[in-house]
Amino acid sequence: MDSGIWWRVGFVIGAMIGAALLLLYMTLWAPRVVVLVPTDPPATPTPQSGVEMTLYAKSGNAYAQLNKTAATAKTAAFTELDPLIKVSEDLYEGTRPDGTAFPEGRMSVRFTAGSVVRKSVFDWCFADATIESVSPATGAVAGGTDLTIRGRSFTPGSTVTVGGTAATNVVVVDDTTIRCKTPAHAAGAVAVQVTTDAGPASKANGFTYA
Repeated sequence: MDSGIWWRVGFVIGAMIGAALLLLYMTLWAPRVVVLVPTDPPATPTPQSGVEMTLYAKSGNAYAQLNKTAATAKTAAFTELDPLIKVSEDLYEGTRPDGTAFPEGRMSVRFTAGSVVRKSVFDWCFADATIESVSPATGAVAGGTDLTIRGRSFTPGSTVTVGGTAATNVVVVDDTTIRCKTPAHAAGAVAVQVTTDAGPASKANGFTYA
């Protein structure tokens, strides 16, 4: 018989013997791999002991069971200093590069409709304004003096009063500068007040009519 045929027959027989030995090894000696499949949790959790609470009050070494009325009598109202508030519609904040004048060039959503936030977070958007300087410090009783008010947290649309009378030609340049003209007023030192979105800021004796 041709030697090539014997070679092929031998190869097939060797492959069959190898496969049989591998199967025998996997069956008898190969390490087992155990896969743990967690069981599904129950649809309704089983309450643990003590979950259905009953309240007691301690007196000495004894405990007295309380009903709802008696337990409530042992509580007091508490005023939340920073309550949660819910925003009813989208609210936007204006943004602009530092050092540039109003108006603000771009709007972005600050609070989305339905969001719940602490009131302090909401109030943070309305920083209290401060007046640092009023220049010039004096002017005519007839009014018309060009004032430059410098400070912090001025907002678009801020108004100015000098001695309780509204200033004219008010221009809010940016959050630190306001320009305006003084109204007429009797001689003497008066307060200068700027009212922003957050409320009024005042500088006592900030301007003197002479």
